[in-house]
Amino acid sequence: MRLSRLLILLLIALLPCIALADVTITLTFTGDVTLGGEEWMLGEPDSFAAMYDKHGPEYFLGNFAEFFAEDDLTIINLEGVLSDADLRPVQEGKNGSYFFKGKTEYTSVLTAASVEAASIANNHTYDYGEPGLRDTIAALEGAGIQWFGTHDSHTTDTERFLFFEKDGVTICIMSVYWDDYLQGKPEGCGAFLRAEIERIKSTGEADAVVAILHGGQEYGRHATNPQKVFTKMAFEAGADLVICHHAHVVMGMDVIGNRSAFYSLGNFCFGGNRLSYQKKGSKVQDAAPALIVRAVLTFDDEGNYKGQQMTLYPVQATSVDRVGTEDQPNDYRPKFITGPLGGHVLHLMQIDTNYAKRLQNPQNKALKDLIVDKENELAAMDSSQGMSSLTLPFLPAEE
Repeated sequence: MRLSRLLILLLIALLPCIALADVTITLTFTGDVTLGGEEWMLGEPDSFAAMYDKHGPEYFLGNFAEFFAEDDLTIINLEGVLSDADLRPVQEGKNGSYFFKGKTEYTSVLTAASVEAASIANNHTYDYGEPGLRDTIAALEGAGIQWFGTHDSHTTDTERFLFFEKDGVTICIMSVYWDDYLQGKPEGCGAFLRAEIERIKSTGEADAVVAILHGGQEYGRHATNPQKVFTKMAFEAGADLVICHHAHVVMGMDVIGNRSAFYSLGNFCFGGNRLSYQKKGSKVQDAAPALIVRAVLTFDDEGNYKGQQMTLYPVQATSVDRVGTEDQPNDYRPKFITGPLGGHVLHLMQIDTNYAKRLQNPQNKALKDLIVDKENELAAMDSSQGMSSLTLPFLPAEE
């Protein structure tokens, strides 16, 4: 009896010295997602709507259902409106405009594949005005999908940040459309987001912040200065990760102060394009190559941020591989890729990643070497069928 009591007292004395395990939160980010398309396409046999009617909701993201189920949160950028109402586009008749709309039941495409969150801050959010936006929010909420997004007014019930909590650790995820952020007003989104990031970090409302920007040049191959201005603002304010969408193609990345920024992940399941590769005269629009980023953020047992590690997954926005220079159909069923196609995705990313100014930094030189080596390894393979990944070095909180 005395021995048992002694052991119990010894264990109690040792408890303060036993360190609890770190907390890790795994976030997966994809490129642009459009559930539906332009209304004139609805009756076409190769439209998103026709594929949904023929194959059901599991068809579209079936290649990723198990993968998305492994993480803590899968986050997409939802471009377009979900509504069953007979709505009119807000700028109907404007040349060169695209208006994306789908049925509210299309949320089942997301829930069938464990997609839990959607950013709705983008240039298609208001394609059908305020009624379309509210119908979209209602559809997402009805399906149990969390939504977030900030607009220029940043005062209405159609705007919010997403706070995700796990094991006592909270991450805030926020997003904004560049046309809103560009407002030069002191009360505009630029000043608002900076102040909010600073407040959230300083008050401990969240232990880490992810800032998402919908901006950049569509089908451009290089990140724009406004994207870099946003990234600098977010990191200076205290954000820990920056993700950008909108360009529909893969762009580069950056590491600033041991925080990662990705300037475009390309498309993912994009119902707005009947073709994912097409020649337009002397120009080519290739929206098939895409990237998925899986971020693992690490915290100590008190919620203090310790660092991050990124893994890159080359993917393709369609399961139909391009052959030669012929137009490539989009079957709206993205897939993992490896081999030369996967190497091409990494190539698109690394040629837009500006290492030259920072080659004095061994970390960035090593990053370039790592990506190029993987790119060359994949390019030498015989087949592009399957999954490949590249895990980047762990970035501790302090440089």
